[in-house]
Amino acid sequence: MLLGFQDRLFGLTGSGISVESGLATFRGAEGLWNGYRLEDVATPEAWDADPELVWRFYSMRRRETMAVQPNAAHRTLAAFEKRLGDRFYLCTQNVDDLHERAGSQRLHHMHGTLFQSRCVLCGRTFADSGLYERPDSMPKCSNCGGVVRPQIV
Repeated sequence: MLLGFQDRLFGLTGSGISVESGLATFRGAEGLWNGYRLEDVATPEAWDADPELVWRFYSMRRRETMAVQPNAAHRTLAAFEKRLGDRFYLCTQNVDDLHERAGSQRLHHMHGTLFQSRCVLCGRTFADSGLYERPDSMPKCSNCGGVVRPQIV
């Protein structure tokens, strides 16, 4: 949904914008939650109970996202930003990076970002496109050696 005020524009997007690129929404008939319980992969309790399952789930999301490209809607929003500069701001509920790959820079991810990780000990966040699908591949913080989790709310 786009709302204009005078010469400013604010964009708000959700998972529907990435469907045309080939990504499933979290809800719906073919949603990502099918086959997974939200409580098992996307809560603090899920992380505490089984970080390997959480990483497998988000590694699959990373793999799927790396295989697709931004669509016309992502590119159109990036073009608005290019034309309006700091008079445009985009907020997304999405965790994918398709807005960035389309060229958006003035962007806020409400639910975190798929390609960032965070150390649970020191809180350091960093860019990360790793796929952690096996127990022996679980990441550790290069700063303090702590356990690293996806930077997703």
